Amino acid sequence: MQFLSFMNTPTGRVIRIGGGLLVLAVGLVLGGWLGTALALFAVLPIATGVFGVCPINPLVGQPMRACAVPTQRRAHRV
Repeated sequence: MQFLSFMNTPTGRVIRIGGGLLVLAVGLVLGGWLGTALALFAVLPIATGVFGVCPINPLVGQPMRACAVPTQRRAHRV
């Protein structure tokens, strides 16, 4: 759960987009059917990062939208 919470933060979204762009670049360099498959697969992490959705969240009972996932905040002591 901590991993999913992290991946729904702005930093996690940037990591998904960056990872997707890296896989896309590798796919374009490789070419052929493997490169095409990698490039097509790269669309998934890029899209989930850009649109702020996480398709794994519903499998663990969380909402699909990343911004809808409640964050735990530390209580401030007065």
